[in-house]
Amino acid sequence: MTITESNVRTRKRLTGTLFAGNAIISTAYIGVVTVSTLVSEQITGSTGLSGIPGTLGTAGVAAGAAVLSALSLRIGRRPSFTLGFALATIGAILVAFSVSLGSFALLLIGMFAIGFGRSVGQLARFAAGDLRGPKHRASAISLIVWASTIGAVVGPLLIGPTSDLASAAGFDELIGPVMIGVVGFALGTLTMFVGLRPDPLTLAIVERHEAIDAVPDKLPVILRISTVQVALVAMMISQFVMALIMVMTPLFIKTNDGDLATVGWVMMAHTLGMFAIAPITGRLVDRFGPRRIIVLSVATLVVSGVIAAMAGTAQTPILIVGLFFLGAGWNFGFVSGSSLLQEGLPIVNRLKIQGFADSVTWISGAVAAGLSGLIVAGTSYVTLSLIGAALALIPLVPLVRTRRH
Repeated sequence: MTITESNVRTRKRLTGTLFAGNAIISTAYIGVVTVSTLVSEQITGSTGLSGIPGTLGTAGVAAGAAVLSALSLRIGRRPSFTLGFALATIGAILVAFSVSLGSFALLLIGMFAIGFGRSVGQLARFAAGDLRGPKHRASAISLIVWASTIGAVVGPLLIGPTSDLASAAGFDELIGPVMIGVVGFALGTLTMFVGLRPDPLTLAIVERHEAIDAVPDKLPVILRISTVQVALVAMMISQFVMALIMVMTPLFIKTNDGDLATVGWVMMAHTLGMFAIAPITGRLVDRFGPRRIIVLSVATLVVSGVIAAMAGTAQTPILIVGLFFLGAGWNFGFVSGSSLLQEGLPIVNRLKIQGFADSVTWISGAVAAGLSGLIVAGTSYVTLSLIGAALALIPLVPLVRTRRH
């Protein structure tokens, strides 16, 4: 289907709905995830178990990406996205009950369901990209990624006031931030159900003469395509390096006598690098091509690792610069990889690979988060940062190989 004047308004409206939905659920997600470790410690009394809810949330995102992408191929984006948000709403409610009942099991189930629904926010960028032609696809993808900036700013600001409201009403203060998730995911469900009409797939732009209900190729066949391989490696490595260094940075600051305010400034710089520059990244990809921006991602991640390693005693200015570049490098790799992933593929194959790509990307981040603590415990934060810088070079291998071919 090609773009015509009769449907261009509909495409813009659907893209706006996807943007609004991602902004809402990113706010909801941050509200719950921020306090999930505190809820875990309050229930179990163990600091060692406090990271498990976050791990279950990440596993939920990986599972949701695969399942909801497959459902989109069968029943459309609108019902699958609505279902994902509805499950996240139920998950947030379960987390609220876990606080009241002191149930660790409910907390874990709820966090998995929340992560499952959060995957919609990732898949939404592909849905927006499918509504635009190849020359403007990266800009559409980056717009949805940029929507997460709203959640990154608004979510943390709501935690204090909602905690106070919960306490004033006679509830546990942790109920307040969790209710951000309940309300946000419910609103996101309504947004998807009402706003995604017609289903984005009915207006998806195909690059070949192909029906939406055509049979996709098997996954191993798609994975043999060189552009798919480069895109997957770029997305996975940028996620891995970002998580590897980012997860240990707050602890590095605290062990060097830094306070929570310092942690906040450093992580704010990191978040701005991850999301705020997304529209710029989209334009760069559309103008110069995804392969060149993947190279830029590699260079930026290498620089970020080297800069972070220079903060031997957690000097705040150095960490702010290093973590901003870390976020920017992730953004370059994530947006350019997402765009390259769909290059030249028929729509059914794009749907087939999208969920798999997000699953392996999130899994790589979870693995990095788990390894980061072990690396710091056995060596140091400086070594961790240099390892990240070295690993950031990996996408150059498939890039060079495909260039030679």
